[in-house]
Amino acid sequence: MIEVYAIVAVTLLLAGAVIGFLVVISLGIHREEAALTVTTPTRDRLAGGVRVINGMTSRTPGVLPEVRLQRLHRQELLPVEDGSEAAA
Repeated sequence: MIEVYAIVAVTLLLAGAVIGFLVVISLGIHREEAALTVTTPTRDRLAGGVRVINGMTSRTPGVLPEVRLQRLHRQELLPVEDGSEAAA
């Protein structure tokens, strides 16, 4: 009988996690559609997370994040990550 209770408990826990995940996704999608902000950067973490899960991101046109970091390194606005100093 204890096995049945354990299976029911695990099932309820997993069902709650899945339902919670779907509710968060739905709330984020609703916020994005209501604010009409799909083509602009996200306003909060919930919307950003929903975009990542859906595979939809908004980037600055023509600039990849890696390119932006390289430009900042060249301008010496960010320290070099390998521990050495940037060439002057």
